[in-house]
Amino acid sequence: MSDTSTAPPSPSSSPAPQDSERPFGYQAELKRKALHLLALVVPLGMHLLGRDLALWILIPVTSMAVGADVLRAYWQPFNQHIRTIFGPLMRTEELPDVGGGVVINGATSVLISGTLLTLFVPLRIAVPVFVMTMIADAAAALVGRAIGRHRWPGRSHTVEGSLAFVASGLLVLAFFPLSWTARIAATFSAAVAEAAPLPVNDNIAVPLIAAAVVWGIGM
Repeated sequence: MSDTSTAPPSPSSSPAPQDSERPFGYQAELKRKALHLLALVVPLGMHLLGRDLALWILIPVTSMAVGADVLRAYWQPFNQHIRTIFGPLMRTEELPDVGGGVVINGATSVLISGTLLTLFVPLRIAVPVFVMTMIADAAAALVGRAIGRHRWPGRSHTVEGSLAFVASGLLVLAFFPLSWTARIAATFSAAVAEAAPLPVNDNIAVPLIAAAVVWGIGM
């Protein structure tokens, strides 16, 4: 979840940049967020299938995704295969060199988040909060990269992106049977967590924090 602006690279005859120098422009962000929103099938499945059946699907799928991230950290052919297929949609920090340690990518983080929410949070809270954070995150990233000018201190995230997060988050939660107190608390806690320097991947931490806040204050 990042709304950092990236200027398009100037034409050059120089070799392609290494991962550490690889640009991640706005078009790549658009494609990444479109794929990210396809993951709304996860909270939809949680809602339609119910907790037990959803976990029967989420736990093995999430385990395979984590296993793939571990495998690509140690096996070069598989690492290269992932880079070839998904590299253009992955940020530099999601493309480690073999032997450089395990890195959990954004898609895997979404699956982990869905699994943890289903395990530990009532679905009546987990589903709306998960949907809200996924859509609001996309809005924050796209708005922040397009018009963001005022960065939070020490962060790549922008005030404009955070405002887009809050506005879209409140709009999304208006369609769910939560009190306005819960909607406001969930959205603002998620927006703060999204912009804060958390030690855990924000695709995991943000929905869990927002769900805990809503669960703590009640529906």
